[in-house]
Amino acid sequence: MAAIREPVRDSIHKDPILSNFEASASATSRKFSGFRGLEPPKVRAALPDFDSLVGNVPGQTSEPDVMDLKREPVTMNPVSHLAVKWQRPEILEAIFDQLSDGLFVYDKGLRIVGVNQSAQRLFGMSAEEMIGKHCQELFHCTVCEPSCGMLQGLGSAASLRTGTVNLHVDSGRERMVVIRTVHLLDHSGALEGVVATVKDITGESEPARRQIIAESQAMREVLNFVRRVAISEAASILIEGENGTGKDLIAKTLHYQSLRQSQPFLAINCAAIPETLLESELFGYEKGAFTDARAQKRGLFELADKGTLLLDEIGEMALSLQAKLLRVLEDQCFRRLGGLRDINVDIRIIAATNKNLREAVREGAFRQDLYYRLNVIQLIVPPLRERPQDILPLARFFVEHYNAKFKRQIEGISPEAEGLLLRHDWAGNVREVRNAIERAMILEDTAYIRPASLPIAVRGADPSMAVSSEMQTPSLGADAMSLVEQERRLLVQALEKTGGNQTQAARLLRITRDTLRYKMKKFNLR
Repeated sequence: MAAIREPVRDSIHKDPILSNFEASASATSRKFSGFRGLEPPKVRAALPDFDSLVGNVPGQTSEPDVMDLKREPVTMNPVSHLAVKWQRPEILEAIFDQLSDGLFVYDKGLRIVGVNQSAQRLFGMSAEEMIGKHCQELFHCTVCEPSCGMLQGLGSAASLRTGTVNLHVDSGRERMVVIRTVHLLDHSGALEGVVATVKDITGESEPARRQIIAESQAMREVLNFVRRVAISEAASILIEGENGTGKDLIAKTLHYQSLRQSQPFLAINCAAIPETLLESELFGYEKGAFTDARAQKRGLFELADKGTLLLDEIGEMALSLQAKLLRVLEDQCFRRLGGLRDINVDIRIIAATNKNLREAVREGAFRQDLYYRLNVIQLIVPPLRERPQDILPLARFFVEHYNAKFKRQIEGISPEAEGLLLRHDWAGNVREVRNAIERAMILEDTAYIRPASLPIAVRGADPSMAVSSEMQTPSLGADAMSLVEQERRLLVQALEKTGGNQTQAARLLRITRDTLRYKMKKFNLR
């Protein structure tokens, strides 16, 4: 072994490029790191992207017969490779172990076959513990998302080679990492594995609960596109879709899957605020800029610096304000109201609308230059009627959500109710599904949601599907209760069904909470 190590030592003294690797090379000659399971040709196969991993080495040359796994000469930038005499496992392992980013190799079955020291530190595991594990065990994932960076690394040459993965740590929290991949090919040119570099871009955070249900192919394609756009440097994104399709959730996903996720995410509804107030909210103002401007105020553009700003219902923005917004998009700078100096910001602006902005441009209601500036990245969220595969998963998600919120124990939805949900056209999209399930969760008194608990718009006007008899007004007869007795009975039943929650009981009875409290006092109900 000494005969092998001695030339390495001499060469390191002669070549300053490798001076930092002497200790690691000596150590790996006695005990290999996680890459010990890789044959030298497979390690060399990672070198086509070597400059992206360790950087170009000025003045370093390579031999013309560098081979990949196909054993055929490849045409590459010579400074991206080590000379053949340096392509020994201990040298390559020493180099990889000096990388600040984690580096690991996985096969087509997503099983780890090699790691460097930075990857061991990132995951908090030794090489022996990591090698042979499936990526789900490494990242502590429960399911494989189609847009996962690990899966994308196994895609075709035209697929995205940069993605993100959520790393779930032992404390129950999570970190977001950016993963960059390079293919490893066998003798026939077929994919054999992937070399991946992993860079941690955030601190630990609480795991984000999955809010977007995407069982349909249409929504899966949308989410795949969202992930690709999120990790890009796109500064303006336009989201179009009908009311209730979840454009705000898409915007949040764009932010929290991006490199800006640790920075602010702010949102404002352009239709809910008057024009003059909207301008001061967005741009801020200086002291004395107008009456009652007694102190300086920072606007949303300034507060969202380095982060993301969602402009919801941008189609309702006044034309005069659209011109000022265009300058922010073009120059990434603005002035506060009454200000004299430009303020530079680094901000991603996401605009959302339920209008057809192209039609609005033709009608003169929206600036053409602003439309084309926003339309660099366009994302259209399909309505729920075009993706019926998502209806039942959404309904089950909201059942689980309201079980936790209302402290109920509803186990699911009856087959008859599921049929009604699938036949409804859902003009209100996801928001209408949520409201229908919320109503059913309040009214249902069995383990499964039945058609009778669904809104009339969903179940139809069939009298056989009316709400259960104990909530109905009894028919008049000889032994009928008085109006006062019936009113008290309905109050008691509503409070029992909602566990004493006055807000839910008032909603069930379709009265205000103040009216409910008045009647509770009237009938001495506590």
